[in-house]
Amino acid sequence: MQISHATVGRLEIHGIADARPAPVDPTRSYPEVPRAAWEPHRRWLTGDGLFQPDLGCFVVRAPAGVVLIDAGIGPGPVPYLGDARGILRDALGTLGIGAEAVAAVIFTHLHFDHVGWASSPGPDGRNRPTFPRARYFVGRTEWDFWDRGPENVMAHHRDAFAEIVRPVEAAGLLTVVADGSSPIEGFVYRRLPGNTPGHQGVMATSQGERCLFAADICHSPAQIAETQWSHRSDVDPAAGRATRRTVFGELADTGTLLAFGHFPRGADLGHVRRDAGGWTWHSLGRSD
Repeated sequence: MQISHATVGRLEIHGIADARPAPVDPTRSYPEVPRAAWEPHRRWLTGDGLFQPDLGCFVVRAPAGVVLIDAGIGPGPVPYLGDARGILRDALGTLGIGAEAVAAVIFTHLHFDHVGWASSPGPDGRNRPTFPRARYFVGRTEWDFWDRGPENVMAHHRDAFAEIVRPVEAAGLLTVVADGSSPIEGFVYRRLPGNTPGHQGVMATSQGERCLFAADICHSPAQIAETQWSHRSDVDPAAGRATRRTVFGELADTGTLLAFGHFPRGADLGHVRRDAGGWTWHSLGRSD
């Protein structure tokens, strides 16, 4: 278990890899990027030159309580990931956080690897909210997309919505909020289209310091420099490219921390800085 750490004002941020799937050829995840293009970015591949992202989420200790940004893959087993099982519950225990202590769960989007622990099986085998005292939040555009049962998404995403997110709705714990609004004090949604129609980041602010939980605008640190690269999960690659350029252009060299759930722990929290050719990633490198 590896957990990364950062502090923003009065916020304590912990990055958790709920799971790490088997590595794959990078052309599987980035079909339009030839293998040779990865050579300047080999440090972000395995020793065998394969791509292996973390499937992560973030825990934030805030003055108002514990906030979870996304919810990993869940307890599993997850067939799509070779029956992988998530470790978020154990990681929370390591941090001294019980399920009842989580006050809010803020979804950036509703892909299966971001909602997995939203609910989990109870004694009777039926899924119930994993965090019974939390309010769960999602943006309006994202909710409407999944709520109407889209046909143009992979089955494991649709299944996760029906099996994992619907029980939270049924329990009356889910709140759909306007895009760009503030679900709770100190946390504001920001539209970051590309990965899904309603994909949003979350900007957290405390004592004048900021952290943008940028979700899936990038799946690899290589995309900080290679903003034209698109992951195969992006529903609108052109919008994703525009989002990356806008975010990096705005936040580079500002001191704003960025958090990416799919980057390796230790590289998932850091800053974007300008260089002659565009932008580079400077991670905090803090994990245990």
